[in-house]
Amino acid sequence: MRETKKHYYAYRSFWPELETRKRFRQEVGINVHNIMISNTANSLGFPYTKYPPVWKWNGVYDLDAFDRQLDDVISVVPDAHFLCMLDLNTPHWWTRYLGAFGVRYDSFYELGKISASEIWRKDTSEYMRTVMKHAQEKYGDRIEAYVIGCGGATEWHDRSRSEESIYRLAAFRQWQRDHGMEPTDIPGRMRRDSGSCDFCTGYRDKSSYYNGNDPTGGAYEAVFPNGYGLFRTPEKDQDVIDYLRFCSEFNVDTVGYFLQEARKVIPDRVELGCFFGYCFASWTMNACHLDYERLLRNPDLDFVIAPVIQYSIGEGSISATVHGTVSHCGKRMLQEFDQKCWCYNRVMSDCCTLPKPAADSDDLVWDKNTDGGDLSKKFTFGSGNGWTSPKRIAEGIKRDSSMALINGDSVWWFDMWGGFYQHDEVYAALRASREIYEREISAPAQPMADTLVVFDPENLLLVNDLNERAGTFHHYPLGALGRSGLVYETCSFNDLKTIDLSGIRFVVLCHPFYLPEPKMALLREKILNSGRTVLWIYGPAINAEGKWEPENVEKVCGIPYGTAGLQRKDMGDWKSVYAFRAEEAVTDEAMRKLAEDAGCHIWTSRPTPVFASSRLVCVHAVGTEPVTVFLPEKVKLATELYTGKTWENTDRIEMVPDGVSSWLWKLEK
Repeated sequence: MRETKKHYYAYRSFWPELETRKRFRQEVGINVHNIMISNTANSLGFPYTKYPPVWKWNGVYDLDAFDRQLDDVISVVPDAHFLCMLDLNTPHWWTRYLGAFGVRYDSFYELGKISASEIWRKDTSEYMRTVMKHAQEKYGDRIEAYVIGCGGATEWHDRSRSEESIYRLAAFRQWQRDHGMEPTDIPGRMRRDSGSCDFCTGYRDKSSYYNGNDPTGGAYEAVFPNGYGLFRTPEKDQDVIDYLRFCSEFNVDTVGYFLQEARKVIPDRVELGCFFGYCFASWTMNACHLDYERLLRNPDLDFVIAPVIQYSIGEGSISATVHGTVSHCGKRMLQEFDQKCWCYNRVMSDCCTLPKPAADSDDLVWDKNTDGGDLSKKFTFGSGNGWTSPKRIAEGIKRDSSMALINGDSVWWFDMWGGFYQHDEVYAALRASREIYEREISAPAQPMADTLVVFDPENLLLVNDLNERAGTFHHYPLGALGRSGLVYETCSFNDLKTIDLSGIRFVVLCHPFYLPEPKMALLREKILNSGRTVLWIYGPAINAEGKWEPENVEKVCGIPYGTAGLQRKDMGDWKSVYAFRAEEAVTDEAMRKLAEDAGCHIWTSRPTPVFASSRLVCVHAVGTEPVTVFLPEKVKLATELYTGKTWENTDRIEMVPDGVSSWLWKLEK
């Protein structure tokens, strides 16, 4: 693996935003800028950028259009360096040319239907290499990294819903042969979009996934009534599970192909990154990101990017990736902060202005009787997330920058369509955050998490993510932990084989639905011992033979399937806790109590977001109720880095938030 390992603190916008870029350089001190080269339209149907396409036709490239983007930034930021993002999605002309013969698809929404096409790969990689060669020749001393993107939102989302194409069928049949299977047809839509088992069909989780509020005018509900079935089982649905596994694996193969092609034309010092691994976001599980562990082992990849989730003011932000797995694989995160400030530019074009943000996200009610124009109301920014004043934006910036610093992550502030960052108070927070970040990011520190959240991508293949409850199993635990005053880390099930668990007292198993003997053996060896407390979300209702058997929950967890609330049982060398309905039982107070009983350190006197390492502690609090911060041990000096205020020889710090406040302490022992 190449040892470049840079840390970035950068600015990003789809649009030129030259005055803002200039202000970010002069007032914040940021000279690393992302620019996006795109030949396609965004999800609103408008061009991603304000610049003309570079890829004009087969083998025809307007490299002057590429130069204009970089030259415009250099005109206002003379010492600019770049994270150059290349959108590899198919231009409109490419999709239409010969498209009538069923051999071309729009990769933005149909990535999986075209990604096995040799013609698509050849044409697209030639475009990518041509631009990279030109960029290196003309701007090579300024380019720090390339970010390659494709698929939905340029984030390698395969939004084709696993639909057939001749390319996908040929690749799937080859995959079957490679795995010793008899080649078959692709499972039909009715089987792909439904599950064979379910529970609690009487409720819908509108915070988990939009599809329960059917935007198709009732078509989904007519074809797939009663929630479409939430779970697949190996007994009844193995062919569907195999096919969806193939789709995820092939998406990683596709990313790997372009990483390899890029490495042929760029020097080792220039890094490669991409968006990938969105698994804690409840709406991306079927976007073919579930083979993220294999991508993270790719030596051509340096970092992955993902937006934060749970980022509302008062919440605890977390990456949409499984952060611990990224680190465990030797890669780095670049956290995308796109917190949807209320003041953002809503004018998309001369004919489209997005509606003003609603007062609260609960106001966004689907109405099947309205026309398509009403849909834009559901996607406007700034609804119910709390980023509603310069003061709140500034404190949110301090919180999220501190989170990235403590986690050792890179940062870019995403000013999507401009206007996110306007006020003096906001720029002061950005400057202070950047200075602290650059001063502290290289200092060694030890992790402090004693709570671990375990994500299982294999078990998510069993979840029908067209069901509105698909994200329930991790959405609620993460939300509660983010507010709880606990410090926690995330990992993938396979990480349990090799990570150090000696300091972990409380474990949350988000997806323990199917635990054949190898997985149970791993749990017994690494988790179900040493007096730990283990929280099972929903539980293993599929037995070791792959059959739906709710009684199996009691056999494994010691608590009967369907038991309401949070039930506990002493299992001898470990303690079992069961949550059948996470949305009802898993709260921040409940998590605090479970963690405290497990022997975890409770960092704050009331539920608040906390991020901590052995040398830095960030606390984010809303309201005016005092907060006491409890340090694990007495320190010689604690310095709040935004104000310079100090505390000596103490293990507790008393603070009073001013409506909303974020603090970051440096600890010296």
